[in-house]
Amino acid sequence: MLSGDIPASSTSLAPGALQDFKHLIECVDSFFDLLADPRMDFMVKLNGYAKVKDDVFKFCRFYARWLGSPLMERLKAEIYELLDQAVSWWGEQDVLNAMGV
Repeated sequence: MLSGDIPASSTSLAPGALQDFKHLIECVDSFFDLLADPRMDFMVKLNGYAKVKDDVFKFCRFYARWLGSPLMERLKAEIYELLDQAVSWWGEQDVLNAMGV
């Protein structure tokens, strides 16, 4: 190893990283399903939103040590944007439904 090189063990992802990412995607997908369910209560949707944002935050914070903070901040921002767009869409649909459109 050359001086200044990072040991290979510290550059490898944690075991289970792919499964963790798959689980995160499933959490986001489940939240989208929750938003689209017109029978679901507003507070349940709001709690789901808070939970999925927290899951994204924890995932990105944990994997930043292997993939770097800038990459994880970008991933977090992209996922947050998708979540915010979904919530905005849901709000619009809720208003349209209330108007009978």
